[in-house]
Amino acid sequence: MSTMPAHETRPSSEEGDLLDMGDPLAEGDLLDMDTPLAEGDLLDVDDPYEDEDFPPLLRVSDLAVGFSGGKRSTHPLTPLQGVNLSVEEGSAVALVGESGSGKSLTASAVMGMLPAGAEVLRGSVSFEGEEILGASEKHMRELRGSRLAIMFQNPRASLNPVLTVGGQIAEVIRVHEDVKRKESRERAVDLLEQMGIPNPGRRAKDYVHQYSGGMAQRAALAMALSCRPRLLIADEPTTGLDATLQQQVLELVVEQVSERQASLLLITHDIGIVGRTCEQMAVMYAGRVMESGPVEEVLGDPANPYTAELIKSYATVRHGRMNSIPGVVPTLRGPLVECAFADRCPKADEECREGVPALRELGGQRGSDERKVACVKA
Repeated sequence: MSTMPAHETRPSSEEGDLLDMGDPLAEGDLLDMDTPLAEGDLLDVDDPYEDEDFPPLLRVSDLAVGFSGGKRSTHPLTPLQGVNLSVEEGSAVALVGESGSGKSLTASAVMGMLPAGAEVLRGSVSFEGEEILGASEKHMRELRGSRLAIMFQNPRASLNPVLTVGGQIAEVIRVHEDVKRKESRERAVDLLEQMGIPNPGRRAKDYVHQYSGGMAQRAALAMALSCRPRLLIADEPTTGLDATLQQQVLELVVEQVSERQASLLLITHDIGIVGRTCEQMAVMYAGRVMESGPVEEVLGDPANPYTAELIKSYATVRHGRMNSIPGVVPTLRGPLVECAFADRCPKADEECREGVPALRELGGQRGSDERKVACVKA
């Protein structure tokens, strides 16, 4: 397998730095079921990437996930309503959206780690050209850690409290590679040192409760990267950290992924960090991707009204003012029948309520061919 060293052009990550693209937004100086899956449904999906000559490293197509509402419920919750997303070899992609938009659930589906009560209703998840949605747990265990890894929001919850930190990292290495116990422990210490843990030999013998929040996240990163995966999913990796530690952890994640020539899917609700860490981005709302494309183009000239409102909200908060998006996120019971943002969108009319807009190529004069948008007004 070959990889592409494609991180040389990534924007710098200095404190407070976003994208120097002038002032593209006049008001904001911006710059975070019922029926189970039938055989054959995994591949029979609406795939906006089907004409590509070279498939991406990760491709999520029309992914829908639901939760049973119990015997008395006729409208089960469907928090993912047809997610389309791709991560190219050697790239860094941000998955952005407000809390509850389905970002973390999408990551769980990719990793084969859906919570209890959740089931895939339709869709496809392809990794390295292989369909993994519906793969056996044995096969997913082989993938997780070795080729596909995740950093969770709360490292203290993801690390075992009764095992030493170094021992856990060493165990991951032994599970996926044919190495002796001594070598695995030496590699664990070396990984902790690479992540900036002071006195790594001694701290490898400590337990996670003896680590600070920032150190615990560094240890979680060391574990995730211990077997050099091709894709790292970082799910809100700076949650609960102060501003200084957030910056340090983000820089460390980007640096370590880049050095290993791996790919990164960064999940965040903070749109302000996207320009410092990623080249591509996708914006989620109500279980669907509303817009995707190069970071500079999406932030500089948002095509979907939701993206524009999200950027405006961030810009006003950053400058001491509060600008919220009117209305509330829809309750996702059953499939959507219209644009999920229609009730809150300043541009909505009857056309927006005639069906759910598909994620399509934007075309025209609004950027590269990579731009995609789910909006009939774009």
